[in-house]
Amino acid sequence: MTMEKTTNLTGRLSRSSLLQHLAFWGLSFYVLARHFAYEQEIQLVDLVYTLLFHLSLWFTVYINLFILIPGLLQKRWFGLYALSAAALLAAGAYLNILTFNYLADWLFPGYYFISYFKAPEIGQYHIVYLAVTTLLKLSKGWFDAQQQQKRISRLEKEKAEAELKALKTQVDPHFLFNSLNNLYSFSLEGSPKVPEAILRLADCMRYMLYDCNADKVALEKELEYIRNYIELQRLRLGEGPKVNLVLEGDPEGIDVPPLLFIPFVENAFKHGLKQEESAFIRILFRIGGEGILFNIENDMAPPDEQLPKRKGGIGLDNVRKRLKLLYPEAHELIVHENGKVFSVTMKIDKL
Repeated sequence: MTMEKTTNLTGRLSRSSLLQHLAFWGLSFYVLARHFAYEQEIQLVDLVYTLLFHLSLWFTVYINLFILIPGLLQKRWFGLYALSAAALLAAGAYLNILTFNYLADWLFPGYYFISYFKAPEIGQYHIVYLAVTTLLKLSKGWFDAQQQQKRISRLEKEKAEAELKALKTQVDPHFLFNSLNNLYSFSLEGSPKVPEAILRLADCMRYMLYDCNADKVALEKELEYIRNYIELQRLRLGEGPKVNLVLEGDPEGIDVPPLLFIPFVENAFKHGLKQEESAFIRILFRIGGEGILFNIENDMAPPDEQLPKRKGGIGLDNVRKRLKLLYPEAHELIVHENGKVFSVTMKIDKL
């Protein structure tokens, strides 16, 4: 038998309960037939005797497997299970004696059988089979639970990856749409800012098309993307609003999920800034140890001047979902507003 055939047979055996039972009882039948045989070679009478002996074993094993284990042992009723198992062993031993004293003559009238073993000896056989099959049943249940947990974990991981990909791709069209609108406005005005804006947009698109396909990107590239985004907005807004980006710590060697911070920067520009000298956006990245702190603050326009919320926006929901999937026990997201200032603080403990 080739290795491939052996592997396929093993795989089918591990998946099929019927094959497992047949394999177990086939081995049992052979071992007991050898055990009961009077001569070197197994005779027909030995096979018949072994078959009759298995009748009571089947009774004991399957009453245990199908009734006692699921009904008592798996419900942790250990005392009641022990009493029931003892009663089952006594019943199995008694059935073995009845089989050879009465049933054997009816099933095989051409043979003469008697019970060679006393009740305590028969009970020992039944104890062995009861113990072995119980251990096999429990170990199989544990193995199946482990396999099920692995399948669940794999499905959750696939779901998380699919959701992260979907959330990330929702960001890209929004930024591209806004930037193209800005370029369109510049071109109508014949502004000399158009070439610089195109270069900035090209850098951003290069980042989104080539770098953001990975699960994580270098923080330095993410920061460069945010700077390009800010400069694109400066071209549109002019020198009125004050936009400050402060970096504390060294970003080298640190990787982050792509486009995780930009929704807050977008919101600050879109919903907070007014074209006044008092308008501001303050962005802070503080890197230390294995974590990072991100904070952004912007002034809030009066209610009658605020732009309506965009339909299908990404905002907080996007970031909350991504943080929950990527850093389930290692992040904090705090949003605060007092009517004048809107702020977001994001802490990631382990990158």
